[in-house]
Amino acid sequence: MTRNPIFIAPQARRGMALPMVIVVLLVLSASFAGGVALARGERALDDAGKTGVLAQTYAETGLQRGIADRAALGLSGMPGASDSTRVTFSGGYYDVITTRLREAVGTSIPGLYFVRSHAVVTRTGVGGGPSAEYTVTQMATWTVGTMAVQSALTGYNGTDKAGAAGAISGVDQCPVGSGGSGVTLPAVAVPTTASDGGPGYDGSLAPLTGTPQVSYIGATPAAAAAASPIDWPGIYAGTSIAPTFTVNAAGATLRADGTLETNPAFQLDWATYWTTNPTDFPVIFVKNGPPNAGTEFILSSFGKGMLIVQDDIRLNGSTAGWDGVILVGGRLRTNGANRVQGATVSGLNTQMGYTPGPTDINDLNGTKQFLYDSCNVKQATNALGKLRVYRNTWSNSFKTF
Repeated sequence: MTRNPIFIAPQARRGMALPMVIVVLLVLSASFAGGVALARGERALDDAGKTGVLAQTYAETGLQRGIADRAALGLSGMPGASDSTRVTFSGGYYDVITTRLREAVGTSIPGLYFVRSHAVVTRTGVGGGPSAEYTVTQMATWTVGTMAVQSALTGYNGTDKAGAAGAISGVDQCPVGSGGSGVTLPAVAVPTTASDGGPGYDGSLAPLTGTPQVSYIGATPAAAAAASPIDWPGIYAGTSIAPTFTVNAAGATLRADGTLETNPAFQLDWATYWTTNPTDFPVIFVKNGPPNAGTEFILSSFGKGMLIVQDDIRLNGSTAGWDGVILVGGRLRTNGANRVQGATVSGLNTQMGYTPGPTDINDLNGTKQFLYDSCNVKQATNALGKLRVYRNTWSNSFKTF
């Protein structure tokens, strides 16, 4: 007996492939997103670390410059109650702030200052994170710049004075009550024999006031220059003193590369600068060397501060005058009635091995006044003062991002 086969009709069943694919895609997408987020986070941390180090580096740079290189930052002279400057660089800036905590008391107790440098790196990395910042601080005191003055007018190659008009005085013109030294110096200081073979000082003693009137500081110009307390080689090279202005023989302001400055904001207007800045005593460096080059710098206006002239200088006319210090590598010539109140030194190139000749002595004509003034010397050398840090006072802040 044969049975007929049984036919069972197929029935529809719900499949699992599509849900599995969707699940797999979701897992893969989540993994990819997690990987991107992880990479982004690691990159953000890496950028934060780099900018944090940069911020710390720039903050420390600002602190060191604020202490040792104030003139280059435009912060000349002794700090006041507070001064500050901002230095901008590619991708950020740093602020250097000096705050006085204690004023100086006479010459025995120096002023106390708090120097702070705050750097901000504005360059951001992944995700536009905030700027990195860092602050470093240090305590410091101000050491006053000084100058050992040998006379009202010191000429290491000798000095000739025509006639008895005028006055050359080593008597301090600044009263003791106003901070004057009360000390009387020689009127002139010269070698025994000048570079022209004549006497170190050749002229009338009538205009000379001092103790003594003439001080002989060496037998020859070379011996006199060797006894000088001034570091002229370093000053001549521009390494010992940071000038406020650097000018050429014509008095035009120079850039660091030696080219003429065209920006009026950095130009020295000899005729009006001290009218608008009556309390300024800048350091002005005149590049008219080398010795005996015949390039004479002519000063025909009034000024204040420390005037450093590499070679020769001429004070020309009744409008020429100076309050402060004049340091001259070559000789000094004067025409007309003019006055220098502070201290003047010439013939300093002899200190560098230059052999002076008959035309290298000072030649004073007309009604001259070279008057010692300790207060003007102090003001002129104030720009040479510097901050001296106290040990173990450096501190820093936590950097932020």
